Amino acid sequence: MEERSSIARPRIPSEKKQECLELFEQGYGYKSTATITGLNAYTVRDYRRKYASGDTSWAYRGSEMLPQMK
Repeated sequence: MEERSSIARPRIPSEKKQECLELFEQGYGYKSTATITGLNAYTVRDYRRKYASGDTSWAYRGSEMLPQMK
């Protein structure tokens, strides 16, 4: 049986997630967004897929900010 690592992965700050969201809204793709924000391209790709499906809740998790209703 495999043991899980006891090393916790660092959490991505909600400010970075919101920056990704803003870049997606401006039309940037996941590769450009990853480069600009300095985040892992695969993580940003997952965010972009969620964004494309209409889900933006990932950008506000762990944040006191709530998405603005339009």
